[in-house]
Amino acid sequence: MLQDCDFLVELAQNLELCINCDLAVILDRASEELGIVRSKRRRNLKNLELMLGEVSTRVFQAGGIDKPLVTKRRSRMCVGIRASHRSLLPNGVILSVSSTGSTYFMEPEEAVELNNMEVKLSSSERDEEQAVLSSLTSEIALSKLKIEHLLDRILEMDFAFARASHAHWIDGACPAFSSERCNNLAVDIEGIHHPLLLERSLKRLPDIVRLKSQISPYSDLKKDPSEIGPAFPVPIDIKIEHGKRVVVISGPNTGGKTASMKTLGLASVMFKAGMYLAAQNTPRLPWFDLILADIGDAQHDIVNVLHKYFNKALY
Repeated sequence: MLQDCDFLVELAQNLELCINCDLAVILDRASEELGIVRSKRRRNLKNLELMLGEVSTRVFQAGGIDKPLVTKRRSRMCVGIRASHRSLLPNGVILSVSSTGSTYFMEPEEAVELNNMEVKLSSSERDEEQAVLSSLTSEIALSKLKIEHLLDRILEMDFAFARASHAHWIDGACPAFSSERCNNLAVDIEGIHHPLLLERSLKRLPDIVRLKSQISPYSDLKKDPSEIGPAFPVPIDIKIEHGKRVVVISGPNTGGKTASMKTLGLASVMFKAGMYLAAQNTPRLPWFDLILADIGDAQHDIVNVLHKYFNKALY
């Protein structure tokens, strides 16, 4: 399934080199210039925070604030100070004021140069990140068709694994096309369970797709009959001869007529999708170009003296 695929190993390695996919961040090693800019920015920011911490502590010790406060306003680092004590920061720049007007957020004079450098380095970092992303995007664009082809094959493989997992989970049987040469039955299914009702009686299908141990994740999936929980649905046999155009199911209410029809409908859809069926032996069905259903009509709803479903079928 994947034999003709180009796995684009070099592109994948380049992406892993530049981007941490788990955190969705561009790494320092993505480019030499980006690493240099980020290193400078970290040093500058450390000096800025250290200096502002000292200023805020002095303001606190002078009674200018309840506790030391270093924050950011208008993309610039600053300290909080009571409006009445703003003189503690001569030549400081007011960046913002609290909603009550009692607290100013001021940029000390000695922080201006470091803040300017932070703004400059931040802008340079964004430019370098954009350059890295543009370069990677160009590489990906050149491999667009190969990537699409690979994704299609991976989806096919994932679907195949999903079908196999489900088949193992329900202990399913592989269905086959019915043929008049084999027997006179167009539909020949023995001991089939309604797939949705059966799920309630099975242990949850494991999410894991890869195991370190050799123990199968599908072992012991079925509940022990003695366990408390929904009982296994009653299996049914469905046998319809070739050439039959209409099959009528009759019986008392809650006798399983609707469940039986749904079982056949779901089995037909699952068969077309390449799925196994929760049945015995080898279920045989024909190919249905179209599978239609009209379920849930009120029994008392009469149209033109006919039951609603029959009225729809007739007209």
